[in-house]
Amino acid sequence: MTPSIQEDPRRWWALGAIAFGLFMALLDVTVVNVALPAIQKGLHESYTSLEWIVNAYALVVAVLLVTSSRLGDIFGRKKIFGVGMGVFTLGSLLCALSPHIHVGSLSGADVLNISRGIQGVGGSAMLPLSLSLITATFHGRERGTAFGIWGGVAGLATALGPLLGGVLVSKVGWPSIFYLNVPTGIIGILLGLWAIHESKDEHHPGSIDLYGLVSLTIALFCLVLALMRGNDKGWGSTYILVLFIAGGVSLVAFVVGELRIRHPMLDPRLFKIPSFTGSAIAAFTVSAGVYALLYYLSIYMQNYLGFSALGAGVRFLPLSALVLIGAPLAGRFTDRIGAKWVLALGMAFMTGGTLFLTRLGHATVAADWTMLLPGLILIGVGNGLVNPPISALAMGTVKPRQIGMASGTSNVARQTGMAFGIAALAAFLANRYNHTVHQSMVALTIPHAPASVKTAIMHGIKAAGPIAGSLGLKSAGPQYTHQAIFPQIAAIARHAFLVSTRDTVWLATLFVAVGLIATVVLVRKQDMMHHQASPPERSTLGMRRQALIVAVTAAWMARRGAAPDATWDEEERLKKALALIKQILEQR
Repeated sequence: MTPSIQEDPRRWWALGAIAFGLFMALLDVTVVNVALPAIQKGLHESYTSLEWIVNAYALVVAVLLVTSSRLGDIFGRKKIFGVGMGVFTLGSLLCALSPHIHVGSLSGADVLNISRGIQGVGGSAMLPLSLSLITATFHGRERGTAFGIWGGVAGLATALGPLLGGVLVSKVGWPSIFYLNVPTGIIGILLGLWAIHESKDEHHPGSIDLYGLVSLTIALFCLVLALMRGNDKGWGSTYILVLFIAGGVSLVAFVVGELRIRHPMLDPRLFKIPSFTGSAIAAFTVSAGVYALLYYLSIYMQNYLGFSALGAGVRFLPLSALVLIGAPLAGRFTDRIGAKWVLALGMAFMTGGTLFLTRLGHATVAADWTMLLPGLILIGVGNGLVNPPISALAMGTVKPRQIGMASGTSNVARQTGMAFGIAALAAFLANRYNHTVHQSMVALTIPHAPASVKTAIMHGIKAAGPIAGSLGLKSAGPQYTHQAIFPQIAAIARHAFLVSTRDTVWLATLFVAVGLIATVVLVRKQDMMHHQASPPERSTLGMRRQALIVAVTAAWMARRGAAPDATWDEEERLKKALALIKQILEQR
């Protein structure tokens, strides 16, 4: 008889190896945010290029998540998880070396974006398989604790990223945020080889859904690219309309095709389960509304308020500190009171936190950053609470054979939300920035200057973009900065950035609020299948012990029930005991 995986003495070491991979994959989602101004300065890149540094990773992860999860089901989750860590580590090394790599006409930023995509390939394996490995390794109450630790690591990685990035950028340089992953990845690979128990889906057909992979890739790429280039090309331009149409058609083709394929990479029927849909919407909106927002808050802290990368990271510290407290508690409370209300509470905290952050419209000097502190605290608490119940709902509302797909789909929602959030918030911020610049320039009076001069100045501020505006157009040449009107122009650009960032936070708040509403309306207790702790997944010895106890109890109760003085309550207990024995025998 094979021993139960739950009895494996290395299972907590295995959780440590899984945590290494998860931490690396999620840390890079936010650690880059605080380094963006330094990267832009070092590589001399545009605002759009900065978006790609973030989105190249998130987009590749989103597209390949489910396929990587299925590869784990076929060839072994431990094996694919380890390969993913290796690819991620290699991508990190290439990111760090990107300023020194010269291939053809590719710039340093091009190499960095490609290397971020390579990181995404590795991350696409580590993120979904981390959940699948925990599900295969832990059972019963231990699984709830393991999910709580998983949620804590996930929240810590995303929240600690700005602080760690700030320290490394300020003290060492921006390539160091990628060098850090190299030794961490090697340790994680070696620990995983020793501690993780191999598992796979023995009933999996062994095929890859290439149709789904290609159609989803085209859909996501076209839609995200359209959002990123809409302001530059014009929202009504042929270029943007073609991208939206191609993305929409590909998405419809993906859904229709997946419904017809026997073994799809992502079964749309999962979304017939209200609780699964609610958790996916929550995961999407948290990434789109909170994690994507950190990208813009980092630029605001550094460029507008004038903090260093380290100073900005320190001010994000409430996020990481409170995640450490909230996540383990969320894992335990999810088991006790149900995932719905833990998730709803976390979403409420995050909605309130982002709402508080809209006060940044009044924070114009460094000392005003404390206006944002209540919002950061609320987001930190909420961030710690939401991850465990999202995972519990994704895994607990589907059949055991669908766990791999459910895990992948949940992570697709997270990463797609991140890519969508970065692109959508960027498009909205640029649009509001241009609108505010236009209004301010119309109200500006320039003595003895024709209207064409004001128009030229307005187009110049818009072309410089929000990031240059946040710095007060400091990168403008001396032929502009020496002009008497320049301080007014710089003030207009900074004001436009502040107003547009505040409005962008309002949009992020709306995203998170949608997730809160979806949680309250869609998540239901009856959708939980409870297979996570069901008798078939317990050890054989544990099942026999339980069956023996129930059988002895039932025999005693049967004797009592046969007595003339047997009460109605005893009769009912007898029926329940016999029904439990029948259930155990059927589930075996």
